[in-house]
Amino acid sequence: MKPTGKILVESDELTIIEASSSSRGQVASPHVHHDHTDAFYVLEGELTFEIGCELQTMIVGSGGFVAVPPNVAHAFSHDSDRPARWLTIHARDGGFAGFMRGMQAGVKVDWDIAAVPSDGGPPASAAVVR
Repeated sequence: MKPTGKILVESDELTIIEASSSSRGQVASPHVHHDHTDAFYVLEGELTFEIGCELQTMIVGSGGFVAVPPNVAHAFSHDSDRPARWLTIHARDGGFAGFMRGMQAGVKVDWDIAAVPSDGGPPASAAVVR
């Protein structure tokens, strides 16, 4: 089962999605955003993040927070048998809300997402993990 998401807040400056997954799997493969910060607050369960040029692996459980600034590579997955629920926060929106609506409708939508640069970009230490 793919993760599901519901838009809670949508504006040019901020989009917040409540997402959940009940089965193991990759949620987002390694990528960067050039013009906005991508942040996550884990409400239930745990998520596995890979962050920075070294794709440092971090497991973040309930109550944990990750903020990935522009140009820092990141990916995440749900690797537990327990369900996971989290908030995805994009500050600026960067087209994320439109992407989510397009994904649900089966329509490709361009937004602020790009491949990891050949040099890997900034290190994991550029992100905030609590």
